[in-house]
Amino acid sequence: MPSAYILDESRSLLLSRAWGVFTDHDLLTHLTAFTRDPRFQPTFDQLADFRDVTSLAVTSAGVRYQVRESPFGAGSRRALVVGSDVAFDMARMFQILQDESVADVEIFRDLDDALAWLGLTDAKAAVLTALASAPTIAEGS
Repeated sequence: MPSAYILDESRSLLLSRAWGVFTDHDLLTHLTAFTRDPRFQPTFDQLADFRDVTSLAVTSAGVRYQVRESPFGAGSRRALVVGSDVAFDMARMFQILQDESVADVEIFRDLDDALAWLGLTDAKAAVLTALASAPTIAEGS
């Protein structure tokens, strides 16, 4: 399962990352895992790091499902960091569909820009350490 997350409750932040081949199933598993975590709050911001995704096998139906089932609420900000044009295009589709929602979504190609947008520039080292140490989501989580 090529994804992981960690909740930083002190910053009201969900840190997500994905790598390798990322599919609709992986997207759903990731969503299910963090929404079932009792520490997760709909007001949390999210930093989603997709820079290490080598192949994106997420369909438009998968993106629409993610938007429809989004647990994020009013005031939540979601920064998606991508490393490829394909990932950017899929994130852009998500952003466009999300516009009808209450969460604010921005796409970045640079992690520093995403951290600045989230107001986390001073927390870069802690965020990178947390992302690197986030446990991989197990099947059925």
